[in-house]
Amino acid sequence: MAEVSFNREDGNEQRSSSPVKAIALCVAGWLVGYLISASSSILYFILGHISPANPASTGVMWFTAIYGIAFAALGAIAGASFYRRQALGIGAAIAATIGAVAMWSWYSTPTHAHWSQAIAILLMAPAAQFAALFRRSDD
Repeated sequence: MAEVSFNREDGNEQRSSSPVKAIALCVAGWLVGYLISASSSILYFILGHISPANPASTGVMWFTAIYGIAFAALGAIAGASFYRRQALGIGAAIAATIGAVAMWSWYSTPTHAHWSQAIAILLMAPAAQFAALFRRSDD
């Protein structure tokens, strides 16, 4: 489908993009947003010499939560910027991926400490969804 041009009520021209382009932008936004969150978390644990499989101090858990929330939100904002009309959907996909990966990790490591997975499920995933609200657009 080619781009179709039509006039809005206010006299400005608006362009409608093809469904394939919209889907591609949504998938790219989801992928980039999730990779920002995931790669920052991996780097945090590696560079900080923190083992998410072992119990951690309260201070480490607090800092991990704040760091994780910030990068989950940043990833969602960046991802939702790819296609602002579907910002909430992209944010939901990023949040669902964060939650699903954390649940898979929890399930696959039953004898480890699960504080990092709890942070991802209870704090990072909702932060990603909430952050996408700031990028939505009705245009």
